[in-house]
Amino acid sequence: MDPKHLMKAHAYQNVPLCYDEAYALGQMALRGCKELTFFDRMFKKRKRLDQRLAQIQSIATLCALHSRATYSWQWNKHDASQHSHDLPQSAAEMIAGICASIFQEDIAKSESGFLRPAVDVVMDNCGMGGDLIVTANVSTIAALIAASAGIPMCKHGSPANADQGRHGSSDFVEMLGINTMAPRSVVEACVERHNFGYTEALDVRYKHIHLQTHKVAQLPHMNDLIGPITNPVDPSILRRRVLGVNHLVSPTVVAEAYKIMNERGVTKLERGVFVRGYVVQGEEHGMDELSLCPGGTAVARLEDGEVSSGHIWASDFGLSPVDPKSISPPAGMSKGEFSLRILERKETSEVTSMVLANAALLFQLHAGGSLKEAFGRAREAFEGNDVMAVVRAVAQATKA
Repeated sequence: MDPKHLMKAHAYQNVPLCYDEAYALGQMALRGCKELTFFDRMFKKRKRLDQRLAQIQSIATLCALHSRATYSWQWNKHDASQHSHDLPQSAAEMIAGICASIFQEDIAKSESGFLRPAVDVVMDNCGMGGDLIVTANVSTIAALIAASAGIPMCKHGSPANADQGRHGSSDFVEMLGINTMAPRSVVEACVERHNFGYTEALDVRYKHIHLQTHKVAQLPHMNDLIGPITNPVDPSILRRRVLGVNHLVSPTVVAEAYKIMNERGVTKLERGVFVRGYVVQGEEHGMDELSLCPGGTAVARLEDGEVSSGHIWASDFGLSPVDPKSISPPAGMSKGEFSLRILERKETSEVTSMVLANAALLFQLHAGGSLKEAFGRAREAFEGNDVMAVVRAVAQATKA
């Protein structure tokens, strides 16, 4: 693979990579992430230089592809004369190829390998980050509500890559007293016994790719997509999931990326829901989760190998739209504190409804029914179960 070709023929022209090129780019990125042995560091200068070059070139390429090449490129079928017929239809092939390399060349060959809790199906509901407004740690709270109702959840996430007032999933989970770096066997046991486990994207016992953005480059690049997709749970168990996408990418493209990985045997996602929430209809201002604001939510679904798209509104849950101000932390309160207040049932009904609507997606994936019915089950679980008991049990197990 020639990195110059990837830059000149693709990134600089906003044209995504095909699957095989993207897979090779993922392999190059991994060469730049993994640590050398003491012997290599001391005596193999050439190997050190090759690794450093792979790191620099892969970061540069992944940053350059953090553009229209990934997020809004669509092949113009009516102007095929200007493009090669072997170009991908959209960025889905590129996303699928890079993520496939992480699944097969990073997680599968890592120290811990894939997590395999002894349950039939595990679900996840992480988001890509990059909200244009600050909301609570919605996906984490929703996952805990689902876990309290007996739905096995293995949440994947990372620390915030922004200012100190923001709490990423890992920051909030740590705030709850849960060890985000617990060994694989402990996480598996937590899923089996308490229906909730957490894996940290920076835990190199599972994968290395996340180090690029958080520890080396400290710049936005395609890991915003790669990280949330590559949950280290065995794909044969992680067969249902919700994924919140940020304002840069279409939920349909991410759903199509999963369809491609399914067809190649990399993932086995039977049902997936991909959402992008809006504050106001027609504006991109929004969040990487389902929204009950007037703008509603763009949604793509992958089911039985087919991708469909549409829109979800507050009325689908039997609710009225919420005030956008109600879903953001008030002045002087951190995102983590705001999230804890919701979890402890100390916040307003509007923001609680927002969280329950996101939990409803998990309940619907688990047992079917309409969104309104799933919302009722989520509310019943939140009001009738001791969700904090799940938090305490997992915190105790992971600290042991």
